[in-house]
Amino acid sequence: MIKLIPLAALGLGLGACMPNTPPAYLAAPADPSVGIRSPGYAAVTAGVRSYDVVDPLDWRELNRHVAPGANPEHGDSDDAARRGR
Repeated sequence: MIKLIPLAALGLGLGACMPNTPPAYLAAPADPSVGIRSPGYAAVTAGVRSYDVVDPLDWRELNRHVAPGANPEHGDSDDAARRGR
C-alpha cells in the first residue's frame, strides 16, 4: 500500500503535464477533396464453395498433390506401399 501512493502521485504528476487540447493532426476535419469509392453490391454467398461428401481417397496421392515442388501429373510412384512390398 505504501508503494502504491508514490506511484499514484507520479502518475497524477505526469498526467498534469499533458496538454488539455488534442494535437491539431488528431482533431483535423476530414478533407472533402479526397475521393471515395461508391459502395458496391457484394452477394453474401459470393465465393462460397460446396463441401459435399466424397468417397475416401488415397492419402499418399493427396500428400503428393500438395507437397512443395510436386508434379501431380507425373503419376508414377516409387514408395514401398504402392509397389506391393
